[in-house]
Amino acid sequence: MPAPRGRRRVTAEARAALEVWLRVLDLLLVPSAALLGHILFHGWIPASHSQRVVFGAVLLCCVVCFAVAPVYRNWRARSLLAEIWTLFLAWTAAFALFSMYSVLMDVADAVPARWLVSWYALGLAGMGVSRFCIRLRVHNLRSRGLDRQRVLLVGLRAPALKVHRLLRSRPEIGKEVIGYFAGPDDIATRRDGGGAPLRLGALEDLEAYLDQHRGQIEHIWVSLPLGGRARLKQVLKLLERYPVQVRLVPDTTGLGALNPGVHQVGDVPMIGVRQGMVEPHLLMVKRVEDMVVAGVALVVLSPLLVLLALGVKLSSPGPVLFRQRRHGLDGKEFKMLKFRSMRVHEESSGTLTQATRGDARITPFGAFLRRTSLDELPQFLNVLGGSMSVVGPRPHAVQHNNQYERLIERYMHRHYVKPGITGWAQVNGLRGETPELRSMKKRVQYDIDYIRRWSPLLDMRIILLTAFKVLGQKTAY
Repeated sequence: MPAPRGRRRVTAEARAALEVWLRVLDLLLVPSAALLGHILFHGWIPASHSQRVVFGAVLLCCVVCFAVAPVYRNWRARSLLAEIWTLFLAWTAAFALFSMYSVLMDVADAVPARWLVSWYALGLAGMGVSRFCIRLRVHNLRSRGLDRQRVLLVGLRAPALKVHRLLRSRPEIGKEVIGYFAGPDDIATRRDGGGAPLRLGALEDLEAYLDQHRGQIEHIWVSLPLGGRARLKQVLKLLERYPVQVRLVPDTTGLGALNPGVHQVGDVPMIGVRQGMVEPHLLMVKRVEDMVVAGVALVVLSPLLVLLALGVKLSSPGPVLFRQRRHGLDGKEFKMLKFRSMRVHEESSGTLTQATRGDARITPFGAFLRRTSLDELPQFLNVLGGSMSVVGPRPHAVQHNNQYERLIERYMHRHYVKPGITGWAQVNGLRGETPELRSMKKRVQYDIDYIRRWSPLLDMRIILLTAFKVLGQKTAY
């Protein structure tokens, strides 16, 4: 084994070199793809003035979108598929932004469409291949013992065990838990280990171990209960002797935590216990995804939307669209759009009756719309307007929210994100009428699980499952 300090120095240099190479390769590939696309369709003829203007405008849009999206931030913690998807969204957003610019500046006719399409395809393919090659390089470094940071746990609470299992299943993150020193309040583990890290001793043995392995540990993560302040101070006092990065792993179990995170206001650190997707780059990725999917859907489905609108109008008197008050992000009200599937009627103030099988209020054409979920298509307009997302917890009527928030624990956690046209609960069969409280409880559990696990890839999975499972489902009346 090489000297610890040498290993850590080489690791830092290798990680820094890969970070630089990722940006340098993109800087070379983007203009190279533009040049290759020009050669394919125009030969070696010099670019015209309009093409040079387009080239500069697209590059500027690319710089903006890559800076906003998390293309280079925390890429090691993502899988290759997640990284390619993030790249795809940012690259697509750059060309979409340029398209808006070309229309506003009335230069769309001067832009060679074939060149732009080839630039887009070649650039995306080239950057995807470069990321695959970099991953291979990372794998090679780690096979030689480089680019891997050793982590020591002090105490073993539920969050520490969870992060250990994550690091073990995701070696691309580049961190390895080598073991833990047990505290008196640790969670119980099975005798065979049960996926727990190696037990290196008790807290009393920590000092001797650190003296013996000085310089061989990059991180120490302290996982002690929040109530044991005296023991926590004692451990942190001991760790002051060692120049190692020390982090606290707070145990928020039992606090109803939802996506907990660390924040800092001025020089005051805080722990966020309940929050949605508050990271700006995640919100931007989600918004770009919504705009792209909703925009494409409205363009592709526009003939169908016209036919459905005519069908609603001819099936019964009344408006084509039905607007219903729903609670959205942060519990704010908005008007959700649907194709009207019922005859126009009035209900008592403050009441709302869910549709049931054989409901006399539903028109024959409305029954077809509800059975096929086609009545939900106008909500793509809500998505473009910003009140909804393509994927998220389905918004319930205001009256139902007022009822269930008192009956179901953590029900209002659903409103930490925008509501969606489709959701994790819906593709798992929880759609339509909820005659029993346990049905709604199960739906809420899936909604909260979606907020915790959100990723662009999960959204795409839900969209695909919606097409295959929800359309034509028989549980909606």
